[in-house]
Amino acid sequence: MLEVVIHIISFFITVPMVASFIVYVISMIRLRNLWKAIHMMVDWTTLFYILAVMIMLLVLFERHFFGYILIFLLTTLSVIIFNQWKKERDIQLKKAVKLLWRISFLLFFFLYGCLTVLGIIKYMLT
Repeated sequence: MLEVVIHIISFFITVPMVASFIVYVISMIRLRNLWKAIHMMVDWTTLFYILAVMIMLLVLFERHFFGYILIFLLTTLSVIIFNQWKKERDIQLKKAVKLLWRISFLLFFFLYGCLTVLGIIKYMLT
């Protein structure tokens, strides 16, 4: 049973668009609201995109980028919290983390697409 769960998670990390589609369809059926379904899809699949990009960077460039990604995420969170403090003088960590998570989805979704194309080009040239 554990092997099946590991294989499913591995598949979703390898092809996170499938996970996004499945979460979106299930959310649309349950919630019947387009934007809530999209937000739920983003919230549930961001981690898959982050892991997929880390693995693709490792395969393409043969280097680990975990530290760089972690520093980027922490720096982005710091900027969001600083801007929140400047505007409102009250920091809402939950709101800041949610914004970071959604920005991360957009960034890593874009990076996933770019790295996929780059990987295909690199494969064709070698």
